[in-house]
Amino acid sequence: MLKLHQIYFRLYFILFVVLFGVVLVEVYYIHSFEKLALVLSITFLMFLLVFFIYFSKITTKITQEVTKIIDFLKSLTKKEKENYISSDFSKEFKDITKLLTKIANILIKQEKHKDSYTEKLELSNTQKDEIISAISHEFKNPIAVINGYSETLLNDTQIPQNLRKKFLQKIHKNGVKLTNLIDTLRLAIKLDENKQKLNFKDTDIYKLTLDIVEDIKDSYDREIKVFGEHTMIKVDPVLFGIAIRNLVENAIKYSENEVLIMIQNDTLSVIDKGIGISKKDIEKITDKFYRVSNNTWNNSLGLGLSIVKNVVKVHSFKLQIKSELHKGSEFIIRF
Repeated sequence: MLKLHQIYFRLYFILFVVLFGVVLVEVYYIHSFEKLALVLSITFLMFLLVFFIYFSKITTKITQEVTKIIDFLKSLTKKEKENYISSDFSKEFKDITKLLTKIANILIKQEKHKDSYTEKLELSNTQKDEIISAISHEFKNPIAVINGYSETLLNDTQIPQNLRKKFLQKIHKNGVKLTNLIDTLRLAIKLDENKQKLNFKDTDIYKLTLDIVEDIKDSYDREIKVFGEHTMIKVDPVLFGIAIRNLVENAIKYSENEVLIMIQNDTLSVIDKGIGISKKDIEKITDKFYRVSNNTWNNSLGLGLSIVKNVVKVHSFKLQIKSELHKGSEFIIRF
């Protein structure tokens, strides 16, 4: 029995004893045993009636509280859980509901954490599939070219010398492409894990940029203009050169007009008038292996801008991206 109702029961029992004592005193003084029996019977019946009514109410209330608790417990087995239950019926029910509320909130937190982990796992699996697909695609093309031309050279001994030389150049070019892909993957991993060794030197960024542009022009038929002045800063010239090259090649790949490079005392900007990048993609475009879901925006392995971001980071510089769809983009490295 609940403590509160034990007290009530004792009070009723005490009241009954008091009434019984009063009746005995009256009988003692009036010496009427018939009246005593009548009074005792009436008193006992009244007590039983009050007792019955009181405990009927208690039973009903307890049933209601227990039903509420059972319904709450059932809700904990469902996806959408209730997170609060309370009762002022008694101290015991109050303690029980308080504990159940605490348990419910713990379960809800665990469920949210589980859902969050599941979502991350699904996203990770999706990204992993996309990465494998991207790597497979990028490696498949040069391998197919190498296999095709080498097989032709092996099977056809009558190929003219000039054509044979052209085939060998194709094989060599695609072999170099495979090497570059592998080097890019290795560099991205090293930068992510902070394992890339750095060799800082005072470097003329303007001259470094001109050298990179001259090299790029051999591979791309596009006008690249460099504006600015000689600016000396302390960088790893090889690593920083890779970042500049990635930005310029990125601009060339996604625009048809000239590419501009602006060098000032504290910034290097690569500007194009290409297809631009949407706001939602700007926030993710420098993530490793991120590829924008647009056929006109093919990010290859999705490593170029990720490498740029990490190179800028290890130099304690800042990368800023300004872009507008169908108007172009500007990538700014702030020294």
